[in-house]
Amino acid sequence: MPKIGDIDQTYPSKLKKIGITLLDHFDGAKKHHLMKCDVCNHEWIATPIAKLQTFRKHKVSGCPKCHEENRWKQSRKENLKRLQERGLKILSNYDGRYTEKDGNTIVRVSVKNNKCGHIFETDSKNLLANNVTCPICAREYKNSVLLKSSKARSVEYHKTADLWNSYRHKVYMKTRSNYHKHKASINPNNLPRGKAGQEGAYHLVHIVPVRWCFEHYVPIDVCAHHSNLQMLHWNDNVGSRDRLKENIQIPLIFQPYILLHDK
Repeated sequence: MPKIGDIDQTYPSKLKKIGITLLDHFDGAKKHHLMKCDVCNHEWIATPIAKLQTFRKHKVSGCPKCHEENRWKQSRKENLKRLQERGLKILSNYDGRYTEKDGNTIVRVSVKNNKCGHIFETDSKNLLANNVTCPICAREYKNSVLLKSSKARSVEYHKTADLWNSYRHKVYMKTRSNYHKHKASINPNNLPRGKAGQEGAYHLVHIVPVRWCFEHYVPIDVCAHHSNLQMLHWNDNVGSRDRLKENIQIPLIFQPYILLHDK
């Protein structure tokens, strides 16, 4: 035993027994020293007494790098357990991590769904964070829903196809007439009309779409009214012809039909 006031020189050997090598000259148990882990060679600064206390309590050396690695190992084990509980079998060499050791590259994982038998590849982040079970089944389900919806729309369309074609034809005939009569107010800047994709081309469009008018029993003269006509760049018109857009100024002539629709 060291005498009172003497430095206990047994600490370096005690630290060595738990896997730590002192790199500084030992200057006291409560003094900070540079030390190295004998397992991973990580170097850090701590007090010898703190590392021995950590070992007595937790049976580990207290190396911060080893501690972090052990924490991630446990986390990866839990990730693999969660995947197994979800009915997924890992086919690739995968340990449950989110990224490769560089910390940046997302790990790609080959997976088999034990319930449906599908095999697919996905990235680990998607697999662990988004509860992926089987993207193949999800895609097949989505396609089936879209197919049913498309068939339903097709059936509904054909029920009224003749009426719709007649209504649309009459609206466009009336629209052309009203455009020529009121061109000064509809197209005061004489914007060039043209086809979609044509540079600088504009379309003559109905503010309240023709299809909406047809489905809500709006009279032809109201749908083709000059106050319902405007010039719109072709790029802004593509893909939105049948929907009633939000935040548009509905012509006053449509108010009775809008109010009726809202009831």
